[in-house]
Amino acid sequence: MQMPDEVTVYSFEHYDPATRAFVHAAAKAPRSLVLQLGGRILEGTAQHVSRRELDRRGLYRRVATGWGAVNDAEVAVKSLG
Repeated sequence: MQMPDEVTVYSFEHYDPATRAFVHAAAKAPRSLVLQLGGRILEGTAQHVSRRELDRRGLYRRVATGWGAVNDAEVAVKSLG
């Protein structure tokens, strides 16, 4: 069975033992991974992304662009090597 090219990722919270509280994760992840990590999904934060945009752990990290376009930031990152 072939995997779809697009996946839905969500913002989520995970438990931080240092603070003994749930904290907002720095990345988004597919629902199954969030649940596997023991996280809490923040409903209403769904975003559809290409599966190729997930890192090797299955997390989605958006390139910070400031006020620029996403494509401009991607070009800048690629030019760095």
